[in-house]
Amino acid sequence: KKWNRRSCILSAEIKNITQIGIVTGDLYAMVDRYQKLYGIGPWEIRDGKKGFKDEAEDLMVYGKRQDFKVSLALCMAGNVQLELIQPLDEYSDYARHLKEHGEGHIHHISILTDNQAFRETMAERGIASVMKGHVAGVETFEYFDTGRELGVKVEIHDLES
Repeated sequence: KKWNRRSCILSAEIKNITQIGIVTGDLYAMVDRYQKLYGIGPWEIRDGKKGFKDEAEDLMVYGKRQDFKVSLALCMAGNVQLELIQPLDEYSDYARHLKEHGEGHIHHISILTDNQAFRETMAERGIASVMKGHVAGVETFEYFDTGRELGVKVEIHDLES
């Protein structure tokens, strides 16, 4: 069967990729490799407070309430933010992804889209929300398991003003 763009378009198209999230077992070693080998930096390290700038709340993993801890490193590479993620326990999808795929594999891309239409499209396609949470005064984030279709998960953000 030939690929037909019209039959494949989401009701909420991806307008922009804003972030690439990569899992690691050693955040500082990964940051060091990116900086020394490829000149990518500077990095903002977020250690503790579950890895987020402020405490994340209402964390959900595979539809169940589940706290988890991560450390993050963030860096702009052109118009795309690189996010290195080190799970600090076994409770997140980041930890599951690291265990299944290994060091340095892309966990997700973060996108700009019409979030409500995107959620509806995911529901219509039977694509589950695998992880979500809320950072008070900043945002709500949610990941969808688009791995079969795109090879990576997709993250959307609802920013608070």
